[in-house]
Amino acid sequence: MRKNNFDILRLMLALTVMFFHIGGLTGNGLLKLAPGDLAVKCFFVISGYLISKSYLKNSNLYEYSKSRFLRIYPLYFVCVTSCFFIGMFMYSSGAMAYLQDGAVKYLVANLAFLNFLQPDLPGLFAHNLKNSAVNGSLWTIKIEVMFYISVPIIYGIIAKIFGKKITVAVIALLSLISAIAIEIIVDKYGLSESLKNQLPSLMIFFMAGAALNFFTPSFLNVKYLPLLLVALYFCDSHILGKIIYPFVVAAFVYIIAFKTKPISIHDRIGDLSYGVYIFHYPVIQFMYHFGMYKNFYIGFVSTIVTVLVLAYASWHLMEKRLTSHNKKEKTIPNSVSDAV
Repeated sequence: MRKNNFDILRLMLALTVMFFHIGGLTGNGLLKLAPGDLAVKCFFVISGYLISKSYLKNSNLYEYSKSRFLRIYPLYFVCVTSCFFIGMFMYSSGAMAYLQDGAVKYLVANLAFLNFLQPDLPGLFAHNLKNSAVNGSLWTIKIEVMFYISVPIIYGIIAKIFGKKITVAVIALLSLISAIAIEIIVDKYGLSESLKNQLPSLMIFFMAGAALNFFTPSFLNVKYLPLLLVALYFCDSHILGKIIYPFVVAAFVYIIAFKTKPISIHDRIGDLSYGVYIFHYPVIQFMYHFGMYKNFYIGFVSTIVTVLVLAYASWHLMEKRLTSHNKKEKTIPNSVSDAV
């Protein structure tokens, strides 16, 4: 029986990101207020805690790499290639023109986690309200993969020299300095805001989560949630607040995961969080493309139902089987589920 709320927390975070993107892609002002950015940062904190915990329990590099690959890539591959073939079917100029007009670049770039090189497919979603990107959520998967690559370096090499606690603390400090420096440089010189959403700036959230394995804030409990919610609202609005923001996010995740009453998700439902996260953006785009959002409520309900069905199917037909197969082969099973 689980003694934490990571499963339900991840699902709630994935749904929050979905609501935020529905608001952004359809122009709904209310859903634009959903804290999508905070939800993504919470995901990074959770990932830092769980992936570090998993690697520290079993540092076999082959098993670690295989576990990360099976948890992330198969469904990612299905999502990217499905959109590719649907786009081919919908392209009016034929398959050859489709391939020549950028579809191959989309496929190669996105399968290599380089979605920024080609975020859209020829003709697909060209007339949608906000943009033609096929799946604007995939950039975070690239960041996650970079986190995964860093873990064996942090704990397998650096920590062996300086010790785990010192290593985590120093890397967290350097990550924070890097994030603040990039923030200042981007704002001062008018550079692209996307630079703030790259590994140097986001590593602090991963390390804040990783630090929970070594520096447990046992004094935190549910009564601090109102204070943390106020801090989350104000901290990210100015440069000084951004210094403590990652740690406030980590404290928020810690309280929800460990200090609230455990809420279990029945096995018949399964872990839908990754499926919801990776499928929701293209589903919203398709729903808008086919006119479902002419009536917002019909589009909203249709999107939620479709995403949940896809997430349910992907968990029971693919993710669960791959995860179960992988766990059977591990010499040291993980006590917590994967972070995605």
